[in-house]
Amino acid sequence: MESQSTNAARVVLPPAPPGFSSDSFFEGIYWHQQWELFQGVSVPGPNKVKFLCDSAHLPANLNGKRVLDVGAWNGCFSFECERRGAREVIALSLEDPALSGFDRLKRVLDSKVQYINGSVYNLNPEQMGTFDVILFFGVLYHMRYPLLAIDRLRSVSSGEVYIETHVIDRHSWLRGRLGLVTKLLGRGVGLALRATPIWRQYREFELNATDQSNWFGPNVVAVLEAFQSSGFDIAHTSSWRNRAAFRAQACPIPPRLLKHTYEGHSANINVVGLHSIDDTLSG
Repeated sequence: MESQSTNAARVVLPPAPPGFSSDSFFEGIYWHQQWELFQGVSVPGPNKVKFLCDSAHLPANLNGKRVLDVGAWNGCFSFECERRGAREVIALSLEDPALSGFDRLKRVLDSKVQYINGSVYNLNPEQMGTFDVILFFGVLYHMRYPLLAIDRLRSVSSGEVYIETHVIDRHSWLRGRLGLVTKLLGRGVGLALRATPIWRQYREFELNATDQSNWFGPNVVAVLEAFQSSGFDIAHTSSWRNRAAFRAQACPIPPRLLKHTYEGHSANINVVGLHSIDDTLSG
């Protein structure tokens, strides 16, 4: 996969509109994302949009691109893609945009980003078309059916998918006190485990004491092989703490998926969502 530079002239942000009050504007919303809205004014969430975009190697220039932001939530990544020149951006998420802050940001930015209340599991090229760029940040480990989600991403991808997710390479593998075993076994065993694709299942509140929506923690190689199995050429771009970022390019779907496994059976093909892919892409 060819590398892409993320460097470009920095966008000059407009000043806040007359009478704008940060206190009243941000009040009453749980802001999960941190993004520079106007000069000197940032959305006050903990997750930095610029850092995650840079970690996944999202290009600074998205001129002419059609973009899908899966799990958009507050919408800051969607608006960032619009700021980077995308010709069309669709924010796909399960939240009410009036309650998540999306509508509030869209109004103050006079944005054209379109919000669709929906799930990655329902992505369908016949309904939504295909996208040059897809963002899949902070979603994978919340999926009870992660491989199905990846297949659905492939069904609407005509270009690249940028992924950020929780991973377990630097996270405790075992539960409770047994988590110390990984450290005691030594570096060699740890390297062997990281070389084996593993999806570590979580019980409710196990990964996060205040959030029971987490299902699986993959290691980096599991993410790579999962996307490869769905028809992506994928590269691991960055890791920090228990997180990692990736950049994937749509490529021919492996014959195994459509011809040699049960996913390609007529009873399953509509569920997997790859039945609408052009034969020239499915290899």
